[in-house]
Formats: sequence, structure tokens, C-alpha cells
Amino acid sequence: MFMKWPMAGWGSKKWRFMLALALTSIWMTASGCSLSPEASDAELIQLIEPPKLSKKPEFTVARADIETKVSATGKLMSARQEELKFGGESGQISELMVKAGDTVKKGQTIAKLATGTLETQLKRKNIEVRQAELAMIEKLRDDSRTPMQKELDELNFELLVSERDELQAKLDASELTAPFDGTIVSFAKEVGDMANAYETIGELADWTKLVVAAGFSASDQEKIAIGMEAQVQINTLGSFKGKVSRMPIASASGGKGGALNAFVLIELDDFPKDAKSGTPLSAAVVTERKKDAVLIPPAALRTGSGRNYVQVVDAEGNKREVDVEVGLSTSTEVEILKGLEPGQKVVGR
Repeated sequence: MFMKWPMAGWGSKKWRFMLALALTSIWMTASGCSLSPEASDAELIQLIEPPKLSKKPEFTVARADIETKVSATGKLMSARQEELKFGGESGQISELMVKAGDTVKKGQTIAKLATGTLETQLKRKNIEVRQAELAMIEKLRDDSRTPMQKELDELNFELLVSERDELQAKLDASELTAPFDGTIVSFAKEVGDMANAYETIGELADWTKLVVAAGFSASDQEKIAIGMEAQVQINTLGSFKGKVSRMPIASASGGKGGALNAFVLIELDDFPKDAKSGTPLSAAVVTERKKDAVLIPPAALRTGSGRNYVQVVDAEGNKREVDVEVGLSTSTEVEILKGLEPGQKVVGR
């Protein structure tokens, strides 16, 4: 149940008129300022200042040295790396004496191919050669032999020796030995795997002698020559000066051969003692250098309609266009060969 509060007298016309008048007065009081034309205009009209035109920068033509560089990343690598492969013989690997990470001495056996009866054949051939040699010595005592018979005996003996040497070469080719002291970087075969003649199956490196190896792009390599100055930044070790000592070497098949042959090599003036193989680095080679060149910033050079030009401004602020001849350029400097003199002012874009 709800209580209905009495609203005595509110139903009369007089009271309704007075209520409407009161509400109108309150509304006009609350919004009086907004009804004033002067106040409304003052709020809506704002002072608009004309935009300030930005002045283009001006640069002074300078004289200084300029050099162009090409850059690349790389790493420290062994100065001596060689691919491991069986020479001239294919077969199944019967013995494997090393694994990746092992150190080896020059001449140490790394792996062997199954030779079957090759060793037995070689032993027999050695016996045949020795027998033929003794027979020839005996025949030399026989004065009745004609020169033709003696020459025939010599030819037969040479044939036996040649057959023996061929068997020995095959046996030697079935054994893979270390060409120098070093560390087995990788080895891709296991006992029982087939190895083809001259197939790269591993890599040997001498970690005691390191070199800077940088992977420049083909287009940058065309700008580099042996003897050019270089600046090398080696991670955690600092910056070092050096010179290009070797360009990439392509193999006869058109590839890059060994991993080291794919890089531009840089010889440092002072090699860091704490350097380790594989340390990342960046290298910059100075491809061209000019001393006392007339220079402006790239922002001052304009191009259009097949011409290079600048805007020169005089002491009174007058500007005029001047055609220029451009030389070397970098990301921060442009060499001007003709058209400007040091001390002149040029306008930037």
C-alpha cells in the first residue's frame, strides 16, 4: 500500500500560472549570459595570427677532406682453413678416427675407405717387382744377351713398377690425413657412409692464426682493391686499423671453394691478443679519398632538368641559382668540383 501525499490548491489556474512564471525566471537567470549578444560574440571570436613562414637553412661552403667507404659485417676466422676430401677414390668409409672439435697433427689419419683386396694386390706386386729386379741383375751377367733382349727386360720391369705405383696411389687415396696441425671444424660422414672422390666431407682449421673476414656485396667488391685502408670494429675488443690483404677467390667450378675464400680478408696493423674465432665484426674500406675538397651538405644540392645546382645567397639576402659540378658524395657531404668557393652561403631545401 502506498501513501498519496496531498497537493492542495495546485490544481487551480492561478497556481499553474505562477509556477510557469517562476520556472521561466529561473531559466533566464541561469542562461542570461548566453543570451547576451555581446558575450556570445566575445566568446566565439578568437584572435587569429598569420602563420609564420619558416626560413630555409643556410650553409657555409667549406673546405675539408672527404672519403667514400663501403661497409660490411663479418667475423674472425682461421687464416688457414681447408676442406677435407678423399682424392681420386670413392668408397665406403671403414674407419673414422676423429669427430668435430678434435685437434689433429699434420699427417694424422682422419678416416679410411674400405680397400677390399687392394693391400693384398699391392703386396703381391711388390714381390713381383723384387723378383724382376733380381732376375735383371742375374741377366746382366750374361754377355750373350742381345741389346734388344736387355731393352725388353727393362721395359717389362718398368711396367711392373708402374703397376705397383698405381696400386700404392690407390691405397694412399683411400686414407684421409690432416694436411696441417689444426682443429676439425666439421665432419659430415660416419662409418658405413659412402664418400665420393673429391667430395667435401669435413673442414680443418688452424685457430692459432686468425684473420678478419668481411662479406662485402658483389657491387661493393668491384670498388675494393688489395692494399686499401680499412677500419674494423670487433665486438667487445674495439676498433682497429688495417688493409685489404685478399679478395674473394672463386673456384674453377664457379663457386667460392672453401668458406674463407668467399670473404674479403683484412690484415690488421695490431691484432688483439684476446681475439677468438667466430667473433662478430664490422668493417669499412676506404675506396676513395680527397684532401681539401670544396664541400656542401646534401640538403643544399638541387637537381632537375638534367642539372645540378644550388641557391647562393649574398650578404644582402639576394638568392641566385648556380650550376655546379659534383664529385664524391657521402650521406653527409657532397664534393663540388666547379661552381662554388669556400665561404659562400647556400640555401638548404
